Amino acid sequence: MTSEQKIAYVEKQIAACKQGRQNSINCPYCDSQNIEGNPLCCDLLGRAVAAILIRQDMKAKAEHAERIMEKVQSN
Repeated sequence: MTSEQKIAYVEKQIAACKQGRQNSINCPYCDSQNIEGNPLCCDLLGRAVAAILIRQDMKAKAEHAERIMEKVQSN
């Protein structure tokens, strides 16, 4: 798997966890399984999860700002 594929794989699993479809993340870096509530298996997975969550948060904030701007412009 390429680096991009690994990130996409982790991101897909995070989405499944958020939706309640699974409660673990399989690590594409060290092949460990990470069960909800336990520490993550390795630094690479920790960095990937952090980057994904930060990106999702930034995207949500940008979308919120866009909605505010649309409301301001329509008034």
